[in-house]
Amino acid sequence: MEKQSARTRALLACGVVGGPLYVTVTLVEALTRDGFDLRTHRFSWLTTGELGWIHQSAMVLVGVLSVLLAIGVRQRLQTGRGAVWAPRLLALFGVAYVVGGLLRADPVVGFPPGTTPDMVHSTWHGELQNASRSLSTLCLVAASLVVAARFAAEGRRIRAWLFGAGIPAVFAVLTAVGLAIGGNPVALAFLMTPWVWVTALAMVLVRLDESRLVAG
Repeated sequence: MEKQSARTRALLACGVVGGPLYVTVTLVEALTRDGFDLRTHRFSWLTTGELGWIHQSAMVLVGVLSVLLAIGVRQRLQTGRGAVWAPRLLALFGVAYVVGGLLRADPVVGFPPGTTPDMVHSTWHGELQNASRSLSTLCLVAASLVVAARFAAEGRRIRAWLFGAGIPAVFAVLTAVGLAIGGNPVALAFLMTPWVWVTALAMVLVRLDESRLVAG
């Protein structure tokens, strides 16, 4: 049991480190890559250009870490409401990031530097990369509802409300922050909101797993 719990905590820890790592790498890229404008550009466009492999690698890494987190969630929940679909949806969320990282977004005028209007056109990989972002969002929203239902069934009503309403609440706050600092508010919110929620869930489940180990 102790070995199983240690393995579970290690898997859950993947969700603790994955989000902050991805957000940090993304913001460093956004601030240092020539031609990238935080006021207008989407972060997925960082997959384009000669340095696009950096963001692609970050997406694949965080996707894999999310899948490992999903395995830990499955081991932690085991039975009861949400025990099947919460980890499945989190795994699909991670897979969507892996797919997005294996593909490149289509360039836009001015980014990468030197991109002119006649060079901009839609490609299958660009469309699929964009679709993967939408899929990851849908999976995470669905996962938040399943996790909230799980906490409600356990009688943890505060956590049920926090994780059920957390995504729209954090999105709204980050959008306001983006407007205040003069950046692209929606892009900032889309970047950080999923990882605030995922990191919070992983941290809560790590603590619950530790409490169960001590109680045992």
